[in-house]
Amino acid sequence: MTTRHERVQLPMMQPLRRPSIIDQAELELRNGIYYGDLRPGDAVPEVQVSRQMGISRSSLREACQRLVRDGLLTQIPGRGLFVTHMDAETMSDFIDYRLGIEMQAATIVAERVARLRSTGHGEKVEILLAPLRACLERSRTSMAAEEVIEAGNADLDLHQQLAELSRNRFLVTAMNTIVILTRMGSFSDPLGFGVRADITSTLEDLVEALSRGDASRARALLRESLQELARRLRSGEETVEDTEVVRDPDLLESTAPEWPTLGEGDATS
Repeated sequence: MTTRHERVQLPMMQPLRRPSIIDQAELELRNGIYYGDLRPGDAVPEVQVSRQMGISRSSLREACQRLVRDGLLTQIPGRGLFVTHMDAETMSDFIDYRLGIEMQAATIVAERVARLRSTGHGEKVEILLAPLRACLERSRTSMAAEEVIEAGNADLDLHQQLAELSRNRFLVTAMNTIVILTRMGSFSDPLGFGVRADITSTLEDLVEALSRGDASRARALLRESLQELARRLRSGEETVEDTEVVRDPDLLESTAPEWPTLGEGDATS
């Protein structure tokens, strides 16, 4: 038996650290893509961006390589780095990937709800699903105010929250990149950024299926919604199989992002 005075061998632990300059630069680049400051096809000029951020070009390169790895940036030899453009083939592959991640997350959450209800803890279901209902209300309010980009944000936030509720860190990590890739797909639409006119009711159906613990229905709704998204973005049409799209004409063009100063010092190498 080990006494309180005996030395206990602990597992090796990594020292904790604050986010590095590279982590911060990566986050700023991701946000720039997500919020549309950097659009598909836009160049990421190394000298200009590193100077604006106040970091070295080598640090920026490392941050950019993380985005290349995740498919957010594309490196073209002799030309530089560009925000990835989601062509039809890429979009098809991406939707298959997103379906696998999201349907698993929905299954986990629906099964957890079903267990809560079957064991007499139905009151905990609303607490569990409160983040999804908050996103649903944001979607409803945004669509009523014709704020298309905010409606899109609410939609993606709901899907991110669904992954968070699964409590599976691998699904959460995958979804962090998926929401940005989805946004890139929307900005790749030649007709401009848009959302389904019935997006709120679509999300409401999903939340209600989860609230009933109906995993099969939740998966079916996700499949229908994502397949419609893929067809619409591939076709570049206003309406696909009676699905009306609401667009924001002010989101057709991007503006040059204003990068924050991260302050690393020498930004020349």
